[in-house]
Amino acid sequence: MKLFCICTIVIAQLALAAETPAPRSVERILTDYVNAAGGEQAVDRLTSRETLADIHRGLHITLYWQKPNRVLAVSKKERTGYDGVSGWTLSKKRKVKKLPRSAELPLELDANPLRYVHIRDIYSELNPAPGEEIDGEKMEVILAPNTIAATKLYFDAATHLLRRVEEQGETSAYFKNTVDYLDYKEVDGVHLPFHIVHGTTEPGGHGEDLRIKKITHNEPLQPEIFSKPLPAQVVMGGKR
Repeated sequence: MKLFCICTIVIAQLALAAETPAPRSVERILTDYVNAAGGEQAVDRLTSRETLADIHRGLHITLYWQKPNRVLAVSKKERTGYDGVSGWTLSKKRKVKKLPRSAELPLELDANPLRYVHIRDIYSELNPAPGEEIDGEKMEVILAPNTIAATKLYFDAATHLLRRVEEQGETSAYFKNTVDYLDYKEVDGVHLPFHIVHGTTEPGGHGEDLRIKKITHNEPLQPEIFSKPLPAQVVMGGKR
């Protein structure tokens, strides 16, 4: 009887495995994603981006991005920049502080959601993972291991667009941080999310809800606006 039960369980597990389709290759998932985003050529034509958005509780913010990875975020409360190497924050009282490393990636994820079109420039190893669901929608998953944990990228199986980035080990060794990309719209031949939601498992950590109002590409931006300013050099806008 015991042997019969074990055999029954094994057969059931084998049947379930047979019914579960193997994940598609990383190459196929990424090819569909790049095409859905607008194509590599359309993405590479973009040299800068200005994003006007509202954050929860009525705060307005303007994000400036310049190729390849410079970012500036301007609000009434503060000004935050990343020059491609290090980040900084300037308060309304003109006090300059170093931006924590854990805040650099979320800043770029808001300003340049299309960074993963060139995902192989970011991660040395990419592996397919079993499919999952988010809010009842099927997702294809790619896993990018790091020295501590891994980053999981979820691609909508229907639209092929990037739906979620869940990382552990890049910004935190202990907690998972997520970025959800929602409400995609076409702008200048590429598809960009107009609703970005940040979440974290860190106790006491807070999420962020970014609702984008307008996106403009290839506006002329001076590289120095992304550099750490001296208090006397403060310019609260992003353009010169």
